[in-house]
Amino acid sequence: MKRSALVLALVLVVAAAARLIAGEAAPEAAAAAAAPSAPGELSFTAHNSVYNAEGRFASWHVTKLDIPEGDLTKGTVEVEVDLASVNEKAAKLAAHLRTADFFDVAKYQKAMIVISGAKPAGEKRYTATASVDLHGVKGTCPVTFEVVSEKPLTIKGTATLDRSAFGIGQPYAADDKYSPLNEVGITLNARLSD
Repeated sequence: MKRSALVLALVLVVAAAARLIAGEAAPEAAAAAAAPSAPGELSFTAHNSVYNAEGRFASWHVTKLDIPEGDLTKGTVEVEVDLASVNEKAAKLAAHLRTADFFDVAKYQKAMIVISGAKPAGEKRYTATASVDLHGVKGTCPVTFEVVSEKPLTIKGTATLDRSAFGIGQPYAADDKYSPLNEVGITLNARLSD
């Protein structure tokens, strides 16, 4: 149970980072990203005054899951996200998110998230801190998650990431209607066991 909560928190952090990037819209349908290879869904939302971006990462995985005696409060979860797998409903925006203007996937292929320090916040609910290595910058982000099911172990969680703290995109500019807000919302839904 603790293992899934940590994974959820990590995914949320990554998703928030992606939301930071969404700054311009395009009418085309989203291009197919890499084939999904993830234990669930890692998605993000970002906003500017003319568009609400809704993206996701198709490829991410847990690289370490350590939950001693099933105690989530003692656990650590590490997640690696393939940044090139970012997708958005507008194909032009999805392609733009991969450029040096945002994720710069030619230079930074992966994001690493380590979630630890989970604390109970109600029945099957937790808060934790995610350490994030994104775009060559290391920082932290608070996450919240809940255990949806113990068999199979399934979690869902959310986080808010400040994209500007990781150097993703230009900082928000109120006088530019295409400038995305710095805050990116991240959502994670993950099935961690059978």
